Amino acid sequence: MPLRRLIVLSGLALLAVTAISPAAALGAAKGTDRPLKGTSTGSLTASLVTGAATSSFTGNLSHLGAITGGDIATLTATSPATFTYTGTDILVAANGDELFSTFTGSGAFTSATTAESTQVNTITGGTGRFADASGTFTVTVSSVIVSISATSETTDNTDTYNGQISY
Repeated sequence: MPLRRLIVLSGLALLAVTAISPAAALGAAKGTDRPLKGTSTGSLTASLVTGAATSSFTGNLSHLGAITGGDIATLTATSPATFTYTGTDILVAANGDELFSTFTGSGAFTSATTAESTQVNTITGGTGRFADASGTFTVTVSSVIVSISATSETTDNTDTYNGQISY
């Protein structure tokens, strides 16, 4: 049961990270710092056996516009009610430009079916206008378990982003 909670919380965090994609922003010259704020929603599926997780999401972020994205992460239980995770994220803007990041996070179960986590993403570049992008942002993730079996768990996630991007 503790690993299941960890996976759910990690899923929420991953989903949040994935919700950072450049869509509608035109952006100034490369190197200009811009706020990165917004929200996304999506789902995460995690293996209760290995801790491997994937997520997909959609949302809207300042200076990026409408986004879609996905994460790949590894979740680790640190106690029956807490967990940590690491992973990579790709956000896709409406025009197809991609934004890449890596992340680390931690969280805790707030009930048998809900979890809260916080992750820090480091932007590592991208394609198109984000080829030389950099910056960091924090994602606060709220997760709710929607299905669970002996080997996997799926959560619905709501993510809130706050940070900075430079491109």
